[in-house]
Amino acid sequence: MKLTEKVEAVIKAAQAAKDGEGEHTSYRIFKECGLTQGAIKRYVDGVSDISRMGLGVAEKLGEYYDNHLPKADWNYQS
Repeated sequence: MKLTEKVEAVIKAAQAAKDGEGEHTSYRIFKECGLTQGAIKRYVDGVSDISRMGLGVAEKLGEYYDNHLPKADWNYQS
């Protein structure tokens, strides 16, 4: 799976948690990835486009995906 697909899945999981569906909140993601809460929130809220995300942030989100998201739970196709 491509890194972009992993990042999209993490952001979708955080968006679902924001809507009350799931446990992968922006707070949990930023704490476990060592990122700023604002950085994650901008992507979850759609303020920032993930296609312009820095590689370091994308790699941390990809690691989060590998460690925490069950692959069968998310539809990766746009």
